[in-house]
This record gives sequence, C-alpha cells and structure tokens, in this order.
Amino acid sequence: MATSEVTQRNETARKNIEERLDAIGQYDDLYLHSIFDEGKDIEDIIRMSHLTKTKVVMPSISNATKEVKDLLDKDPYNLPLIKMVGFKYAAEYQWDKCANVMMRAWKRVGEFKEPTERFRFLMKLSEASYRNFQHKQAYAVLMDVEEPSDPVERKAFQLLTCHIMAQQNDAPAALKVFSKAIEKDEFEAAIKFYAATAVGLKKVGAFEAAKNAVVNKVRSGPNYHMDESRCKTVESWAMMSSDTAKDEKPSFTLWDSENKMPSKQAIYMVCALSAFLFLVLMYYAEQSSLKRKNITL
Repeated sequence: MATSEVTQRNETARKNIEERLDAIGQYDDLYLHSIFDEGKDIEDIIRMSHLTKTKVVMPSISNATKEVKDLLDKDPYNLPLIKMVGFKYAAEYQWDKCANVMMRAWKRVGEFKEPTERFRFLMKLSEASYRNFQHKQAYAVLMDVEEPSDPVERKAFQLLTCHIMAQQNDAPAALKVFSKAIEKDEFEAAIKFYAATAVGLKKVGAFEAAKNAVVNKVRSGPNYHMDESRCKTVESWAMMSSDTAKDEKPSFTLWDSENKMPSKQAIYMVCALSAFLFLVLMYYAEQSSLKRKNITL
C-alpha cells in the first residue's frame, strides 16, 4: 500500500476520533470542573479535590484509547495524536501514562494554532504531573500556561495553580491566587472554591486568611445559618485532614518518582547494609588471620 494512502487513512481515522471527542462537553476536561455544578455537596467537593496516592488499576486500556494509541505508534511525532492519547489516558485516570506521553510535546505546544489548544494541553499535562506526585514537573509546566480570558477556563487554571502552589509550600502565592479567584464571586461560588482548596491552604498556613475572605461573603437573612454551617464544615474537614497528616508516618519507598532517582531511604539503607557487610568481612578476615598465626582469643 502506498505511503500516501496509509497517511490519508490515518488522517481520516484521526478526524473521526476528533469528532467523537468534540461531542464531549466544552469544559468537561477542565481541572475539577464538576465541583462547580449546581447542587454539588461541599463534602463531595473536598473529597474530589483531595490528592490521594491511590491509583486506579486497569487490566488494560480501553478499545477507544487503543485505537488512538495505535495511530500514534505509526506517527509518534504527531502533535494532535499525542494530545488525544494523553487526554484518553486522563479520562481513564491513568495519570502516569498521560504525563509520560504528553511530556514528549511539552515544548512543542507553540505548534498549536489556537491559544485554547495550547492552554488545554499544558493544563492537562500539569494536572497529570500533579496527580502523579511529580510536583516539580507540574509547577514547571504550569509556569508555561497563560491565564485564559474565558471565565470557566480561568477558574480551572486558578484552582490548579492554588493546589500546585500549596504543594510547593508557597503560601503567599497560593493565597494570592485564591483571593483573586473568589474576589468577585458570590458566596455560593466562593464556598466551592474554598472547599476545594482548604486542605492545601491549611497545609501551608494560609487557611485563616482564606477562611476570613469567604466568611465575609456569608449572606444575611434566611441563608445566614446555612452559609455559616457550610463554612464550619469546610473548616472541620481541613482541621481533620491536617491532624491526620501529622499522625501519618512517612511511607517507605525505594524510588523517588519526582526526581527520578533512588529515594533517600533507599540510599540510607544501602549505605547501612554496606557498612554492616564491611564490618562482617573485616571480622572474618581478622579471625582467619589469627587462626593462621595460631592465636586464640
């Protein structure tokens, strides 16, 4: 089969996949976009936004993802295909695979003609890195994201930025983006953003300032007690999460995935084991030498 014919078939298949992706809601792939849905429960928002090390284990990728991946295998430098494969992995919560495939094109985002495409690509890569606990990488990618003019996209950008800055232990930056995000919001929108970021803000010591900013938006009249109760719910969860984090012992790991090197724990263990083996060898060498000289201790 001629090369041009193969290329044409691959392009047709790619366009068919793009059409199916376009059928998805305009904002559905944005970071934690669903927390702003009407009627979303505060406790659900806190749970959804909490970064967890639990990974979704799937026996294999879905047929839809395999279809796009097969196209990418045939054309590994195709930027739109890299984006589609990454987004497919993200939809299946395979954050490590999403980050790995999209990292190939991080510095090629300028090839996307539309600013929205560049924004969505970098946001997804930064999110995947963040969810994969590659926080330095998530921060580096985020620094390349231009704040969008679209209010819905901007809110997703501010939310991810607040989370990543909290992981960077940069309290002023986290609080600054939080304050900007809720500045013009009424209470209903502000409490959701607050619920989604409270645990991270508590971790870096920016919680009280954020709480005061939201409390100042509590409505008067019949909504007062309900709004006040929701603020207290968020505070209780933030306090509880903070106490849990203090009680947790650091987990043992042999590999530091963020820095791509053996963990400090693994290095210390190897050094200790090496020192122990050295002492054992020295002991037996000394015993052997004494026996040869017929010296008994």
